[in-house]
Amino acid sequence: MKYRILLNLVLAALVAALILLVWLKPKPTVQTEFKLSTLASASVKRITIEKPGQPAIVLQNNPAGWRLIAPFQARAERTTVGRLLEILAATSLQRFPATDLGRFQLDNPLLRLTINDQKFSFGTQNTLTGEVYVATNGGVHLVAPSYLVYTMKMPADFAARAFLAEEEKLAGFEFVDLNLSQNSDGKWSVSPARPNWSQDDINRWVDEWRHASSLVTQPYDGTPAQESFTLRLGDGKLIPCKILRHEPELVILREDEKLQYHFPAEIGKRLLRPGK
Repeated sequence: MKYRILLNLVLAALVAALILLVWLKPKPTVQTEFKLSTLASASVKRITIEKPGQPAIVLQNNPAGWRLIAPFQARAERTTVGRLLEILAATSLQRFPATDLGRFQLDNPLLRLTINDQKFSFGTQNTLTGEVYVATNGGVHLVAPSYLVYTMKMPADFAARAFLAEEEKLAGFEFVDLNLSQNSDGKWSVSPARPNWSQDDINRWVDEWRHASSLVTQPYDGTPAQESFTLRLGDGKLIPCKILRHEPELVILREDEKLQYHFPAEIGKRLLRPGK
């Protein structure tokens, strides 16, 4: 009996010691994260990127979507704009007072990004972590270098590569020697007739135009036109186009936008004639 009592006392002491050990064990520290912004992406109407010695890049959110409005006008590449807005959700593990900015090369920042009214100034990289110092809302943060990469792009990188906007539906083509028109049933007629072209061939060709995406979109540089053609949309709008070059890449000028779209030569061959 005494042995059992002694054993129970020992076990009770061990349980008490374990409870005490768990209670006294240091709690894991939770690292504080600092948000760079409280802005929601959906509320953003205007973005400006300013780099020393270069014209400002300005993007405006209109009812029809994002547009590049400076240094030239174009529909904006949505994915590129989206990457700029990612900084609104960024957090940092370190936040310094916005004093002694020269220490972070923020007295003369590499560039300034303004989203609505909030300014983000980008300075030097931290040599140990590779992160970039960003000053905003009275503090200096360390963030991933990708946020700087997104803002360092050239103006043409923000211009949409899609030759046609989503709402632009093709209904006709007028080339020098070839016309195509789509009727109300969705069928295409060709003039002069091409007996070897099926409706499937033409539909595949029209899809090439619907999904045509340029390597780069730039303001018209004044290159003389080699050929002209016109696209007709379902709403009756006409898009006059000029072919500036065939080789080493196809360059097409949309005269209504005053923008030239550069396509690989192989895609260019497929765009200019069905079945090629």
